[in-house]
Amino acid sequence: MANGSIDLDEIAARATHIEVACSRCERRGRYRLSRLVARLGEYFPITDFGSETADCPRQNATATERCDVYFPNLVKIMTGIDQITKPRASPDDDDHY
Repeated sequence: MANGSIDLDEIAARATHIEVACSRCERRGRYRLSRLVARLGEYFPITDFGSETADCPRQNATATERCDVYFPNLVKIMTGIDQITKPRASPDDDDHY
């Protein structure tokens, strides 16, 4: 883990593929981690993945329109937790949504 980022080798030790998506458009994909490690190196930080590999037409747009890469299955790969759930509301809670 370089500078607090998860490296490709850490992910590849737990999974064979990683899902990639953009929060601003419909683009989605899946990459084989062994190929990514061979191409980018085992210590490549996942935080740099979008800028290094994305061929999105929005990559150089303004900050609010720019491609926004995220990894839908990364939490599950790294923790084994399938889904993040919100805590249940309690009558004693101060905040009510």
